[in-house]
Order: sequence, then structure tokens, then C-alpha cells
Amino acid sequence: MLINTLAAFFAFTTVISPLEAGVILLITAYAIYLATAKDNQSIADNTHKPIGAGIYMYIHAAWLGRLSLLRAFLPFFVIFNSVLFYIDYRAEMIRYTISSWFMTLVILAIPLIWWTVSVWRCSYNQTHQLITYLCRYLIVLAYYEYILRFMIRYYYPNIWFDCQQIAIELGDCF
Repeated sequence: MLINTLAAFFAFTTVISPLEAGVILLITAYAIYLATAKDNQSIADNTHKPIGAGIYMYIHAAWLGRLSLLRAFLPFFVIFNSVLFYIDYRAEMIRYTISSWFMTLVILAIPLIWWTVSVWRCSYNQTHQLITYLCRYLIVLAYYEYILRFMIRYYYPNIWFDCQQIAIELGDCF
């Protein structure tokens, strides 16, 4: 997360400098730390309720906050980052158009909302406050990733896409 996009912004644009990005990330980290410090209360009766087998029961239990935090956080974290690296690789190899790259991001947005709600609800089951803080911080970074990717799509498509694709989809190559 933020590996390809921040590197691209630092290398090819002057929108944000590494110092500015670091300050934004530190302020975000501090704000989430403050919110997590007073927000973390254990809900013992909601934990350890038996859930049925299957992906739908897992999704439902995570949405309701009945799973441990790491069971709700880790699977989608791995899937989310894998998809981002994959679509960036496909765009780099000129196998994805701008529209297909962007459509993949749009498709991934709904599970991102589910993931956010699930992790926030399941974080009450976590006893270690540092893990709660890190999971919530990484989710906020996922939204920053989306902001940067939307900026690339609308303002800087020449960072990842060749001129021929830009001319076909946007009308001209700038």
C-alpha cells in the first residue's frame, strides 16, 4: 500500500514532497492513536459466538464484529494489496487500459468499505491496543491509496499509461 503510488508521485510530479507526505502520515497516525486510546473497550459477550462454516458466514461475522481483529483484518489486507500490485503490474506491461485499471479500483471499493466497518467493529475484541492501532492505521492508508490513485487516473495518467492508451481513452496525450 502506497508503495507504487507515492513513489510515482515523488518521481514524476511535484504535487507532494516526501517531507509533506511524512508529515501527513504522522498526523494521521497520531489522530488514529488518540482515537484508539479512548475507543478501545472490550465487548466480551460479542466474541467467541459460534459462526457457521463458509465465506458468507465469515463475512457476516466480521461485519457484526464477532471475529478476532486479525481474522477480520489479515485476509482482506493480503487480497487488497495483491490486487493493487497486480493491476499496477498489468498497467506497466500495457495489458490494462486506463478504464480497466480504474474499474478494478471501483470494484474493490465496496469490499474496502466492508473491511473498514468490520475491522472497526472487531477491534473492540482485541486486547492489545497496538494491534488495534496498526490495523486501523493501515485501513486509513488504504483510503489515502485510493485518493492518490484517483489523482493518477484524472490528473496524471501519463505516470502509468502509455501515450497511445491515453489518446484512445482521453482524447489526447499530454
